[in-house]
Amino acid sequence: MSYLAECHRDKLGPVSSQAVADARGLSKPLAAKILTTLSQTGLVRGSTGPGGGYELAKEPAKISLLDVVSGFELQNKVLMCPFGENWCGNQAPCPLHDEIVELMDDVQRFLMENNFGGFALPGCSSKWS
Repeated sequence: MSYLAECHRDKLGPVSSQAVADARGLSKPLAAKILTTLSQTGLVRGSTGPGGGYELAKEPAKISLLDVVSGFELQNKVLMCPFGENWCGNQAPCPLHDEIVELMDDVQRFLMENNFGGFALPGCSSKWS
């Protein structure tokens, strides 16, 4: 997503999965799989044929980190209690319960509040490559 945001900034148009792989040091099959998943979530548009490739489906600043994570994570996945799945919710909360809930809330807030707009700023490609 960061590379596609850079390409969006530079108005490069669709880029191949090989270009994404090369830019981020990934294997082509892994990059293609990631791009396919992002395409299925509607964050990326993919096109085939000459001049085809992948590009962002909307402005980088309108794509939150949570949008991306949600495409790869199970929704509503509950962080497991370190004392086992039958502790919290069946007994008194474990000693870490409140801190785990606070941590989960902080992560959720971070993912919601941050987006890919920063990757579309001039001069960012060398910083994030």
